[in-house]
Amino acid sequence: MTHPIHELALTSVYNLFRRARLLRHQLFRLRAIGVRVIVQRGDEFLLVRHRGGATPWGLPGGAVDHGEAPAEAARREAREESGCPVTITGLHGVFHYLSHGLSDYVIVFTAVADGPPAPPVADIEICDAQFFHPDRLPDGIDPGSIRRIAEVRRGERNLYQAW
Repeated sequence: MTHPIHELALTSVYNLFRRARLLRHQLFRLRAIGVRVIVQRGDEFLLVRHRGGATPWGLPGGAVDHGEAPAEAARREAREESGCPVTITGLHGVFHYLSHGLSDYVIVFTAVADGPPAPPVADIEICDAQFFHPDRLPDGIDPGSIRRIAEVRRGERNLYQAW
């Protein structure tokens, strides 16, 4: 377990980084391609909790690195953010995020868990990772993640729409 002052410092640095990244994207009109992963274990879905923001819980994911295939980025991000190894099972959809001056695209994959979550310790970005039943999702989950989980439960896929 980490010290509370250390946790507070990590959270403060993370929130500063988030604000700086948003400002950079707004000023330079950068377009990002990211991935998210809808990881299932039976009837439960994997969510990670970021250190800050109004809705810290969401699907694991992040940026696609230069030269990296999106499915590999999805597998890597799920492992980095949750500690949970996954097998990608399909493409859920491609979503555009046009808000706060951003114009990003998010490729969402479905996956199954190959092990339990083991969230990173003393990480600057992620502070928890857990599986949740869709009827018992935590408070503070981002609306886009809620919509993606509902779509999977309804059997929808191959979507293209707003995040």
